[in-house]
Amino acid sequence: MLDTHCHLNDTQYDGEVGHIVDRFLDEGVEKVICVGCDTVSNEKAKQIADTYDSVYYAVGIHPDECMTYDEDKLVRYLDSNDKKLVAIGEIGLDYYHNKENKAKQKEVFVRQIKLAKKYHLPIIIHCRDAYGDMLDILREYAPFDDGAVMHCFSGSVEWANEIIRLGIKISFTGSVTFKNAKNLHEVAKHIPLDTFFFETDSPYLSPEPNRGKRNEPKRVFDVLKFVAELRGLSAGELEKITDINAKNFFKIN
Repeated sequence: MLDTHCHLNDTQYDGEVGHIVDRFLDEGVEKVICVGCDTVSNEKAKQIADTYDSVYYAVGIHPDECMTYDEDKLVRYLDSNDKKLVAIGEIGLDYYHNKENKAKQKEVFVRQIKLAKKYHLPIIIHCRDAYGDMLDILREYAPFDDGAVMHCFSGSVEWANEIIRLGIKISFTGSVTFKNAKNLHEVAKHIPLDTFFFETDSPYLSPEPNRGKRNEPKRVFDVLKFVAELRGLSAGELEKITDINAKNFFKIN
């Protein structure tokens, strides 16, 4: 089992990373991807991946941090040919927290898409309250030959179908287990089996029955089990399928 998106580099985990790694390995989570959001978390993600065999990493500048974008610092990671570096992310648009810098967010998102295409890496996309502009950009820069995934998917069935048509994968977090997430349940139930995989986005979005508590990568199984039940599959069946999806996407053996 893989957790394709977590933040072991978050300050909530300072001094505990080794214990958290031990816990997810004990639960059968084989590998995780630690995702950066800014200059500091990118470097911490690399350091954690360097320390633990089971941890891979991604680097990127989150839209909330777009005003601090420094492409030279990102390129240093990309030029390193580090086999543990598996994606650029998380990158995208977020109009929930800031609507005043939309133009800068779009500029930084596009610049990172171009870097991903140049360095033949997949992108991990963050989108919140920015669906129209996001779709315009994705349509303009598709196809994503090296892969693109909509992290922490929270959109409608129609939105899911549209991005799947563009060849973009979907990643489900613990939010799919929430009782009030009826639209998300429909997405998880009906999209093709080869179009999605799972993540925790830990320390955030802990799935039921631990909603509201600090999350950990070990809880990715709770997300998978919920979706397996929605689809009438065994957890083992769905794990096998989505692990193949994730490993192929991130080129992890």
